[in-house]
Amino acid sequence: MPAASRQILYRILVDSADVLERAGIPFVVGGGLAAEAYHLRETLNDIDAFVRPKDAPSSLRALEEAGYYGWIEDPRWLYKAMKDGVTVDIIYESSGLVKVSDETFERARRVMIGGASVPVMPPEDLFVMKAVAATPGAPKHWLDAVSLLTTQQMDWDYLATLSRQHARKVLPAIVHAYDEGVQIPSAVFVQLARDLI
Repeated sequence: MPAASRQILYRILVDSADVLERAGIPFVVGGGLAAEAYHLRETLNDIDAFVRPKDAPSSLRALEEAGYYGWIEDPRWLYKAMKDGVTVDIIYESSGLVKVSDETFERARRVMIGGASVPVMPPEDLFVMKAVAATPGAPKHWLDAVSLLTTQQMDWDYLATLSRQHARKVLPAIVHAYDEGVQIPSAVFVQLARDLI
């Protein structure tokens, strides 16, 4: 992404985060910006703001009142708002399967992005979303999921709990990271093996 475009994206990130925080709406930044915050890659196209399902309409309304052009892309999981050519995706379900919870917001990490401190999705939640979203046509999600395990401190109990409904997609990434030398507690393998049954 050209430096000028990146600066605009960062400006809109700071602005949209301020709008949501002033409206009292809990959110976490996910997607490419979260991946960049965890030093995984630099593929930035838009801003992904994850909210509770009940907060999606008020998130869109707050951004529209702040001068964004908003619309409902898919009422099952995605609203959108745009300003200065940058899209803010308001997401409350990922890949049709994974939803954020109160614990996601409680565990969010505040990270400096574009000169401002914003709440970023916990690495455990991001890992599960990436592992579930990975397909042969979207290998970047697999690479991000494995990279998170190899570079970030994980709460393994929390990760295992998050992974329960997605063991078939999550377990291969965990096994791969283990083969790469990541110290993964045996209890995680036991829990996910049980969840496969």
